[in-house]
Amino acid sequence: MTDRIPFTRGSRDGPALRTVIHPAVPQQRPSVENLLRVQRTRWSEDLLVVSAAGEIDLATAGRLEHALRDGLPAATVLDLTEVSFLGVAGLRVIESAAARAHVERRTTGVVADTRPVLRLLHLFGVETHIPVYRYLDSAIREVPNASPAPNH
Repeated sequence: MTDRIPFTRGSRDGPALRTVIHPAVPQQRPSVENLLRVQRTRWSEDLLVVSAAGEIDLATAGRLEHALRDGLPAATVLDLTEVSFLGVAGLRVIESAAARAHVERRTTGVVADTRPVLRLLHLFGVETHIPVYRYLDSAIREVPNASPAPNH
């Protein structure tokens, strides 16, 4: 916050102004639960949809990793349409989950339509080994019928 306070000394152009900057009051960082919400939805016996909303970064990537770790069916769709930020830590979680799925002969797909997420996925060439969809209904229709991606 900035306040303008006139000096007591004036000049011929009027009182001189100086800027007083008040130190910022430290704000408590939102909890990991508020930064990233992750939900698992069993779509069918063979399909799990994991939806994430918020920011996936170093602080929150563990929540996503936990959701992608246990009790996974033959196909998993990761819905990132409500993700506002995807960092490299989140990207590592996604690639690691896809690699595990491949080893276990399961399929994985990612749904993304926000610029920050699509940009990072494209920069790292994720679409070459994990199918990326713009719409959840397309992924739900195609991922369970796809064969596991080839090793890279």
